[in-house]
Amino acid sequence: AQLPIAPTHRAPGGGGEPAWPCSPWPTPTPVTIVLTPPSPVVGGGVSLAPQPPPQGFVSCSWHRSATTDENSRILTYYPQTPPVQQNGSAHTGQETAGPGCALNIAGLTLSDTGNYTVQIQRAGTHGNALSVPCTEILPKPTVTPNQTQVLENGTFTLTCNSSPSVNTMLWLRDGASLASSERLVLSPDNWTLTVLGVTRGDAGAYQCEVGNPVSINRSKPSNVTVAYGPDSAQIDPPGPIALTLGSLLNLMCVADSIPAPSYRWVLNGTDTKETGSSLTFNLTTWAQQRMYECRAHNPVTNRTAWASVTVRVTGTGESPGWILSAGAIAGIVIGSLAGAALVGVTVYFLCE
Repeated sequence: AQLPIAPTHRAPGGGGEPAWPCSPWPTPTPVTIVLTPPSPVVGGGVSLAPQPPPQGFVSCSWHRSATTDENSRILTYYPQTPPVQQNGSAHTGQETAGPGCALNIAGLTLSDTGNYTVQIQRAGTHGNALSVPCTEILPKPTVTPNQTQVLENGTFTLTCNSSPSVNTMLWLRDGASLASSERLVLSPDNWTLTVLGVTRGDAGAYQCEVGNPVSINRSKPSNVTVAYGPDSAQIDPPGPIALTLGSLLNLMCVADSIPAPSYRWVLNGTDTKETGSSLTFNLTTWAQQRMYECRAHNPVTNRTAWASVTVRVTGTGESPGWILSAGAIAGIVIGSLAGAALVGVTVYFLCE
């Protein structure tokens, strides 16, 4: 957790480091404490130094609190020769004193965040308090679920998971930041994104990006797929199709659908058991002159679209629609012979 204390002025002497004002106990000389670096990070170090450096002091004591309670004393520093450091009950083994009454803390953790007070003993006794923000370098966040399939016009929700040390958080789709709208609903803390009335344009790679004063990190993509269609189907080439016997017929069925649809081919209302988006065969008989239908089905949306085409078979020349089969021709020949015999008999009786 970070305590956001903004610097109000610079340290004397133009050093350029941000300075924090102190709330002194009764003292003839106020002291400013400067952090180096200004934004400490977890795992790093920080130095807290009174500015200007105190002169002629007898000792200085650092406390991990806003008061000089003995139970919060980290250490007391005596600038004699050689210098002496006397550790207090709040010492963790990571703190050392330095010249000029500086307090150095190594291997920072989030538990080091808080208020620090220095008490300088010289002609008069006074102390100065400082709130030290210790900021974590943010790990890579994650988005859950990491893969989503949602029906068109449906709803989905994504959650960003990260450290509590986050100051800023935003959502992105395909690398572009998203803003809250009637359909894109963000929770008050921005940790969850809910998309209402999903459209096909909502498909893409979603990420969350988190930041604090010392780091910015972005999650791996969470892929959202929108299931839709098929709204329609079409056969290529379109009909009617006229081919001669012996020609190769190749029909291709096309339907826009996510996920890809399954296909079945129907001949004059009868399932051919043929699957796949294409149908290919040789026209060898007149019986293949029929209507061919393609049916495309999406198992997720449970929608089916179909298209049909008429195929007409021609002979070596023009093939009239009245060309008869061999059985029909045989029937006509037999009928003609019977008619001739009947005529013959009639003539015979008339001649007697």
